[in-house]
Amino acid sequence: MKKLIIGLISFISALIIGIIFLYFYDYKLELFTIELKDYSLENDYFEIVMTKKSNILFNHSFSCKASNGENEITAKSENNKCILKIPVNDNYEVSLYNSYNKTKNYNLENYLENDAEFKFEDELVYLVVGEEYKIKYNDKHIIKIDTNYEFISDNDQVIKIENGIVKALTPGKAHITLDGTESKLKIIVTDLITLKSVKYEGREHVPCHRYTEEENALLDELLKQRVEEAGYKTRAGAVAAARFLTLEFPYQIPYFYENGRLGEDGAHVVDGEGRYYHQGLYLSDSKMENISPTFSGPAIWGCDLRNWEDEPYFGYYIGKLMPNGLDCSGFVAWTLVNGGFDPGDIGAGENEGIYQMTDLGKFTPLDMDVINSGVIKVGDLFNYWGHIAIIIGYDGEHYYVAESLPNFDGVDVRIYTKEEAVNMFRFVVLMDDFYKEDGNYTEYWD
Repeated sequence: MKKLIIGLISFISALIIGIIFLYFYDYKLELFTIELKDYSLENDYFEIVMTKKSNILFNHSFSCKASNGENEITAKSENNKCILKIPVNDNYEVSLYNSYNKTKNYNLENYLENDAEFKFEDELVYLVVGEEYKIKYNDKHIIKIDTNYEFISDNDQVIKIENGIVKALTPGKAHITLDGTESKLKIIVTDLITLKSVKYEGREHVPCHRYTEEENALLDELLKQRVEEAGYKTRAGAVAAARFLTLEFPYQIPYFYENGRLGEDGAHVVDGEGRYYHQGLYLSDSKMENISPTFSGPAIWGCDLRNWEDEPYFGYYIGKLMPNGLDCSGFVAWTLVNGGFDPGDIGAGENEGIYQMTDLGKFTPLDMDVINSGVIKVGDLFNYWGHIAIIIGYDGEHYYVAESLPNFDGVDVRIYTKEEAVNMFRFVVLMDDFYKEDGNYTEYWD
């Protein structure tokens, strides 16, 4: 009997020890599966389910952890599994842990299919022959990866693609695609404009009816794209419009005196003669449909219009036919209108006591102290009595000033050192309050 009791006690003790051993042994952690539960690339998260291998008797609670070295995300288990909600497109490693044990780190790349969404940022891009464009796209992967995409062009004569860079070769159209995706990018290559450069020497006046309606429409689209890329209704957008007409458009817009003010009786019977208050370029006859009744004309840029100003020194005689174009305030007004602004009908002597367009911003005397203070920005206006101009570039040493003058034969870009700018102009109009926003501002056009 005694032996039986001792044996029973030994058995019970061994059983208790075994249970205790199994209880603590069952704290051992071993990963069973990692599965994708859900994802939302739009909301930037995905969820995974981590399941632990079942133990012999006990399935103790545990926790899951995801870490990228900076941030940690944790969750407690329920029914032998736990769910982690992880930011999309980042590198995380995951592990299981409890009070006594921790698993190794598991790289999610080895366990999940890396679902992705791909879309070109642009649907249509206009390029100039010789211009390069870096393909912009949005690709959202569950797990961050570095991918070198092989883009495909359907017209290798028009464009060439290397390492995500498109080079425009000849005028025409091409589409860019990526295998396995539906997104498509249309490229239109044109030679209607040129790469940006200062080219005032020997530039020909735009000929009358040089462009067809279709070509003028394409030029308007090119201008619109440039402005929108810079920022419509921003300082950069206005500068982009000025740069387009002076640096990219291949012809010079002639100078034409503002003939739209017929004296103190105030009859405003000409719009677009010396100034053009409309979106786009004034190069096709359809543009005249939006021009109000005129005293003489209307006539698109480059076509003859009767001049009513007497300036023999520059070859302007009353009654003489001259190619229509822009005067100084007309050019600046066109720039601002196409940048998304309404500068008002000023600059032609209508606002008594106000210099040309100088009430648009902070009218400031120009001297070397102002120059060196750094307050002048590209997009501000330079002025002297009878003239207004817009700064379209600054390289640290020189101002690139777009302006229209009769002795320049029209709209041009002139380069002034700081000292030359002070000697040429008397005032600067600081335009921060007018533009409100800078947009994608650049001091130069590289």
